[in-house]
Amino acid sequence: MPYRILTFILDMLLNPQMQTRLNNPAAPKGDNAQDELEPVQDRAFVNGLARGLAVMAAFSPERSQMSLGELSQVTGLPKTTVARLTHTLVKLGYVYVSPDNGRFQLHPRVLTLGYPVMASMDKRHVALPMMQELAEYSRGTVSLGIRDGLSMILIERSRDRTVRALPLDIGSRIPIDTTSMGRAYFAAAGRPEQEDILTQFKAFEPKRFKAVERSLRDAEKEYLAKGFCSAVGSWESDVNAVGVAVALSNDALAAFNCGGPASRIAENSLLDLGSRLADLAHHFQTADWVGQLPPRPYRGTTTA
Repeated sequence: MPYRILTFILDMLLNPQMQTRLNNPAAPKGDNAQDELEPVQDRAFVNGLARGLAVMAAFSPERSQMSLGELSQVTGLPKTTVARLTHTLVKLGYVYVSPDNGRFQLHPRVLTLGYPVMASMDKRHVALPMMQELAEYSRGTVSLGIRDGLSMILIERSRDRTVRALPLDIGSRIPIDTTSMGRAYFAAAGRPEQEDILTQFKAFEPKRFKAVERSLRDAEKEYLAKGFCSAVGSWESDVNAVGVAVALSNDALAAFNCGGPASRIAENSLLDLGSRLADLAHHFQTADWVGQLPPRPYRGTTTA
């Protein structure tokens, strides 16, 4: 079952701040944790709906099957509440009970919830040939991602044919503050969204906040000067990458990255790759796409 895709869809449907709470180890747990799902003094907020979505979002590739007790622990909701929510979700067809062990699983029906969202991002398909060309030129990987809370979620991914392992796939999450994709997204975001990101970091990672803010502001300066952001061993010690922001066909902000192991993508190659990725993003952004492949030329694999 494609749990990365299922959970990716739920990530897009959930309120980013709620999802950040669910994924953050500092978020409160226990019988009172469900109160954290309700914004303070928001009378329009439907807490029951939020709890139901929280239960569905608790599943992941690593937690594809869970008992009531495990769902209660992950969501922070009382077991009696989880029992009522799972009963409702089973009746609606979004969750089912495994006949082998009686544990709960997501049903593929949840894909129908996310299809309209994915369809509204149809222009992402125009990037795939260009992403593949740059991946082969760099001998690494090229990805496209959107923000969710303090993470970027990959929605497209290409790799060079010599890359044997692909630890990240569509639906995978990477952090905003240490990756070139996340840094480029922050740099291109409007001031209100930047402040929202920093506010979340301050709330959930207060000990790291000053270092994170400094890193993101430095990335913003780099983006203004070069047209891309770089990450040299900041996410993984042996991984280098560059990132550039773009807008999708529904005007949602997104970002590309191009990266890989330092053995393949050396630090001294990032200026060249950053320039090529910026060209890719510009071509993608200006393409008048009506369902066909993008027009040429695109210099992603030329050596001149």
